[in-house]
Amino acid sequence: MIRKISQVDFITFYNNPREKEWSIVLFLVVRKENMKTKILLLAMIISMCGGTSDEGNEKNIISLSTTHTEIIQMLEAENQLIGVDSFSETELPIKKIDAYTVTADELLLLNPDIVIVAFDFNGIVEGLENLNIEYALLPPAQNLDDVYYQIETIGTIINKENTASSLVLEMKSDIDEIIENSATESISVYHEIGYTYGIYSINENSFLGEIYNILGVSNIADKTEDPYGSGYPLLEEEQVLNANPDLIVIGHSDFLNKDISTRQGWDGLNAVSNENVYFLDENLANNWGVNTVDLINTLSEITKFNEDPGLVYKAKYLESDLGSSDSTQNIIIATIIVIILTAYILITRRNKSKVQS
Repeated sequence: MIRKISQVDFITFYNNPREKEWSIVLFLVVRKENMKTKILLLAMIISMCGGTSDEGNEKNIISLSTTHTEIIQMLEAENQLIGVDSFSETELPIKKIDAYTVTADELLLLNPDIVIVAFDFNGIVEGLENLNIEYALLPPAQNLDDVYYQIETIGTIINKENTASSLVLEMKSDIDEIIENSATESISVYHEIGYTYGIYSINENSFLGEIYNILGVSNIADKTEDPYGSGYPLLEEEQVLNANPDLIVIGHSDFLNKDISTRQGWDGLNAVSNENVYFLDENLANNWGVNTVDLINTLSEITKFNEDPGLVYKAKYLESDLGSSDSTQNIIIATIIVIILTAYILITRRNKSKVQS
């Protein structure tokens, strides 16, 4: 069955009967036991808890996006990856794939259960559909809700829903804390994502634009429209000079044009004269997954004119046991079952004693 996973059909995928097969089969099998009441109760509890066991549910996954590879790794499911894009970092012997040129026929040779893509390069989506290969098209996030949605979607795909939910809750908590400690004074920012072929910035419809807004920073291009609604408008140089921003953030790797002070008229800008020009790591800015908290933290520190703090939160997530939520829930279920069985046995013995007496 071909399926493009999006916000519209996410619920359909989530409620796919095949995904619930484990609990249903268990329910039918346990009816054959002698202690019917006891075992049916057990099966109902497991079924109500959603059958969250990961055993036997692993998939062969190809990720053609570094962002989504990192999410899968963070959700402790790297062993399900059989192929990743050439920019993804992994210590496992996983096939590296050129996401820009690969064809669906080449991916078919790896026998994937599902392919995760962020961009429709080289007509890959049409090729996957023609070959009946299941895929999830998860394009770059435009806001924080997109980030959370994609993490939870991947959690569903790899049967790590609880782990994904825990990760999202952790991210939300950290982001709330960062926002509470963000700069209180009103400052203006110019964020540049391209210069050689025109001055490209970000507006309120972009992911970075939303981050500046939640940090309470005034983006000089926030209301500038772009013809395609991408969130990345083309600016006239006069617009930047007239806005005279307090802060300039360069988020591209165009080394020939990174020296702002050499641009005609730019040396008089407040940001340049006060040396408030920052260069944002391009990989951090372009990956919208588990690095989002670090991205927001970095921009928060920059808007307070502090040094780039680096990847503070990524280390925290790697060290934390986010994956324990699934195992913890299984322990809770087992504990409940033991309590119920113990109570059942005690009640049965008590009833027998009453009958005998």
